[in-house]
Amino acid sequence: MSRRQVVLADDPAACEAGDQRGAVGKRGLRRVALASEELYAEAEASDEVTSRVARIAPRLALLATDLFTVSLCELLAVSIVHQTPSGRWGSGLVANLLVGAMLPLAAVIAFWVNTLYTRWPRQLMLNTFSEVRDVIYALAVAGCVTLGLIHLIGADDLGTSIAPVTIVLALAMSASVIPVARGTVRALMRAVAAQHFRVVVVGSGTMASHLIRYLSWDPQVTVVGCVDDDPKPGTWVIGEIDDLPATWVLGGIEDLPEICAKHSVDHVIVSFSRTHPADAIQRLRAVNPRVAISIVPRYFELLTWRSSVREIAGLALIDVAPSGFNLGTRVTKRCFDLAVASLVLVLTSPLLLVTAVAVKLSSPGPALFRQSRVGRNGSTFVMFKFRTMYDDSEKRAGDPELRNVNIMDGPLFKARHDPRVTRVGRFLRRSSIDELPQLLNVIRGDMSLVGPRPFIEAESALIDGDAARRFDVRPGMTGLWQISGRSNLSYDELRRLDYLYVASWSLMWDLKILWHTPSRVLRAHGAL
Repeated sequence: MSRRQVVLADDPAACEAGDQRGAVGKRGLRRVALASEELYAEAEASDEVTSRVARIAPRLALLATDLFTVSLCELLAVSIVHQTPSGRWGSGLVANLLVGAMLPLAAVIAFWVNTLYTRWPRQLMLNTFSEVRDVIYALAVAGCVTLGLIHLIGADDLGTSIAPVTIVLALAMSASVIPVARGTVRALMRAVAAQHFRVVVVGSGTMASHLIRYLSWDPQVTVVGCVDDDPKPGTWVIGEIDDLPATWVLGGIEDLPEICAKHSVDHVIVSFSRTHPADAIQRLRAVNPRVAISIVPRYFELLTWRSSVREIAGLALIDVAPSGFNLGTRVTKRCFDLAVASLVLVLTSPLLLVTAVAVKLSSPGPALFRQSRVGRNGSTFVMFKFRTMYDDSEKRAGDPELRNVNIMDGPLFKARHDPRVTRVGRFLRRSSIDELPQLLNVIRGDMSLVGPRPFIEAESALIDGDAARRFDVRPGMTGLWQISGRSNLSYDELRRLDYLYVASWSLMWDLKILWHTPSRVLRAHGAL
């Protein structure tokens, strides 16, 4: 059985009345409901086995990867330092094996203590970048323990050829290699569907529909339904976003523990439900402890990953992260942009040349497209892109039929099947190769590697309120919009992301966005 991604609408009445776009009617819903119940019953046994494997396999895969990676780095460190003259390994074989095994074992134990194996099966869309700090910390602890043990047992007296400098070098290499190795293993595990999350959302309103929309982008996540007291259990709701199928309310809040057990739920996400908070808290406490629970906080628009949780008399408080922009951080960001953009421009120069030739041969017109965009402090600049449309595209911008295919709300314009785009241009857009000439804008100081997307003057003139904070920084080649859905985002979501980025900027956040950009580009999710 293929697993389903589902999305909820806010108006259950649409299920009974249907709509002009061909929504299924009441009889159709009943037939689908019966078929879906049969499919759930048939898949129930296999789901339980799959759920158990999904919890164990990722941990074993990561443990084996870390053990192999640290051992390999230690062996390379020994070779680099040249501590093993001819015959030395044989004469001190037992001592070398004993001392050499200390670091990998200590690293694995430190990783386990820091929950680097247990958190993955309990966290949705966990990314390797968020673990880098914990990986470095765990390796540092493992290194200190290993060096301490070597000193205590008197490794030099045992005739070992592994000196402390070897351990330090092995740790440095491991810190660089392990995040890449872990990311690769996770990608492979996702590709073979070795890990899968079954999710229930508490709530059925606007926030619930947004949550399920985001979750549907990950093929490893299945939203089995929602739990709420209003609308009543059994009420059908219709997907309103893209062509995702519909689902129903599985039950009320009182039924949550039983629903989690029946459908082998791995994760419960609490959005804004109409249920009384006291009732919801009681039922959430009764959920099986192996089921992870996440809560969308009120005023989530103000919170970012830099926000911190602290405690006062047992009460958890969330501190809103302050703005990270000052003179020092702006200089740091600018230096980082110059260094990385210059390096990438040199490395991609052959690709730029080939692309320019392909654009010229595909249709008449220049290879580069120049357009006025609005940047920092509302100033305008000329942005460079590879031309992806026919040369008369701007003259056709006012055609009425183009407005009819606009998929964006607010002042923005995006067409899913824009007739002005050339065949080569469609590929360049999906792969984001058309954006590479903007490296020149970064070097010139018009743009940054990471920041809000630059809009044309007509669109920028209509942006107001908190969204206008986007003009406090240089626009970026990539940003939160790129890794969060690109053209699939609504105008309100773009406004929120722009505000959060400017209000809570940090260099680490830029690095995180750059880390995720290649994978999002390769998936071409939200690209037009």
